Amino acid sequence: MDEELFMIYEQTKQQLAEIKNIKTADIDKIAKQYLKDGVDVSSLYPHIQESGALYRIYFVVSIKSKKKYEDQIKFIEDHFKDLHDWWHVDILLQLLLPAPSFTYVYQKAKQYVKSPLLFVRRWGYVIFLSGFQKNLIYTEQILALFHDDEEYYVQMAEAWLLADLAIYNSVEVLKFIANKSLNYSIIGKGIQKISDSFRISDEIKQKAKELRTLYK
Repeated sequence: MDEELFMIYEQTKQQLAEIKNIKTADIDKIAKQYLKDGVDVSSLYPHIQESGALYRIYFVVSIKSKKKYEDQIKFIEDHFKDLHDWWHVDILLQLLLPAPSFTYVYQKAKQYVKSPLLFVRRWGYVIFLSGFQKNLIYTEQILALFHDDEEYYVQMAEAWLLADLAIYNSVEVLKFIANKSLNYSIIGKGIQKISDSFRISDEIKQKAKELRTLYK
């Protein structure tokens, strides 16, 4: 069986080598075929740092082959040490089944945002962008998880989530900004993302920009 698994690694490398100007769609085509054929991609794991393509195939096939959200989350948690880039985190949203409940995700996120691993902390915010940011009844609880973080990629995740929450519940987000709950290094990025959004009105953008004066 070990030899058979090793062949999957060699086969995958060969398929990738045959593609000129490889694109994400090419990588996902291989992953889709592996999923269809029920291929065990565990032999790719020792090699995922060799290339983004191998990394993506391993995670896409491994996560999408699982039939329960909870099992997908466990797999991700078991691989927290392998999250070394922003896209390693952001790709996860595309792979997950619908969550069983907001409470389940919230309790997980409470742990993630306190992790010593910066990309796990990023995941603690990004995880809500699967749709929970659209529900007004969750806005206050999600905002309560925000806290100061010195790492750029965590700050950007907070800013991204803050702007997305503002699309659906601008009142709570503007109140949160006005309360000076976070360092301006995060709030400033969030206001900029709000200003850049095509889904937020000019009125809300202007109100957000005016709140900058509270931090200066």
